[in-house]
Amino acid sequence: MVTSIEDSTAAPESAEASGPVELTPIQRWFFDEHTGHPDHHAMSVQVALAPGTDPVLLKRALTAVVDHHDALRMRYARDGSDTWTQEYGEGHEGLLAVRDIGDGDMEPALHQAALEAQRALDLRTGALVKGVFLRLSADAAPRLFLAVHHLVMDGVSWRIVLEDLAVVYGQLAAGVAADLGAKSSSYQLWSRRLAELVRSGGLDHETAYWQKTSGAGDIPCDGAGSGTYRDLAVESVQLGHAETQALLHRVPAVFRTQINDVLLAALGRVLAGWAGTPVTIALEGHGREELFDDVDLSRTVGWFTTLYPVTLDVPTGDWGQALKTVKKGLRKLPGRGLGYGALRYLSEPGSPAQTALTVAPHPRISFNYLGQWGDTTSETGLIRDRLDGLGADQAPDQPRPHLIDIVAAVSDGELRIDWMHSPTTHTPATVRRLAEEYLTALRQIIATAGN
Repeated sequence: MVTSIEDSTAAPESAEASGPVELTPIQRWFFDEHTGHPDHHAMSVQVALAPGTDPVLLKRALTAVVDHHDALRMRYARDGSDTWTQEYGEGHEGLLAVRDIGDGDMEPALHQAALEAQRALDLRTGALVKGVFLRLSADAAPRLFLAVHHLVMDGVSWRIVLEDLAVVYGQLAAGVAADLGAKSSSYQLWSRRLAELVRSGGLDHETAYWQKTSGAGDIPCDGAGSGTYRDLAVESVQLGHAETQALLHRVPAVFRTQINDVLLAALGRVLAGWAGTPVTIALEGHGREELFDDVDLSRTVGWFTTLYPVTLDVPTGDWGQALKTVKKGLRKLPGRGLGYGALRYLSEPGSPAQTALTVAPHPRISFNYLGQWGDTTSETGLIRDRLDGLGADQAPDQPRPHLIDIVAAVSDGELRIDWMHSPTTHTPATVRRLAEEYLTALRQIIATAGN
């Protein structure tokens, strides 16, 4: 979930990072859960570009951005014990292809161009970034599709990459050399410091909390299902502009809480009504916690996400009391959830933390609030609008880690909530009912704040 990321006083880095990089907790989780097709697992965006965008300059700009952000140069290998490792490489060619889409039915051609980029990602060779300049009809603005392997990308990183791409393109178009200024701390430094913290016992005091909280019970299912990305279906619901603004501003002010508390209180009540008991979910956080005075992650690209279990025990009745209960429970989370994955995946084998946490099953439902996306577009800059996704970010036969993934984000001032599921495990009718009940709960909270 997105919260504010404060500036740090750490000294900027200037040298190009090199050498091996310890896998972070979320990367270790990835390799544990995605054994079948680890190469084909992207985060991608499609954006509308300014009319007249030059693909040659765009390629130079993208190259400069990849050169600046060291994590985008990672390469991966399996060692003799079949364990994945990562290290910095020398960069990769073929960052941007140009595709002429033309007139007529564009959708098949757009999706095919995107799919080729997503399938071209290769962990061993370091092909972690693939872009496609989509040239449409003469009177239509061009588009850019970017696929980046999830191992080096997260929601915060997307904002950084798109902002930097626009800046560098503007510099090059003006005849100025690309200059993104000093780097913030490297992914390498963060991963090393986090591992040192865990192995020195710096998070041992959290073990008992996470041992008590971890684990997840079953949730109701309509059928067995395969649970692969091939069978993925999405039920989407949306709040209007006025409702969204009230949810983002009026509700937190009235109840002296944060939007995260509100979203989770409503979700917890809906899920408990469905399951008949409080449900434990996997909650995502941005993970860029200020643990070390000499580490500044404000402009660092990489996968920092935290994933940790939270039991949503929401009382029935008054929404004010429900929000207070959820807020109190979330504030008890040690370190905003970072310690769970750190202890589970970075502790020494056989240590109390590793023994206690690795046996716990993962929750069957995940939730992620991505925040607001509107700040990466401009009416006068390179990137004019964010468009719907293309292709397939994951291999069709790859099993999904969760039965239901709920992703919420604000775009153009409206909250959209996507419920991703397998129709053979949870029917569209079941998921649609849950999604609508969630909207109803949010509207009840908005109305309560208005009264």
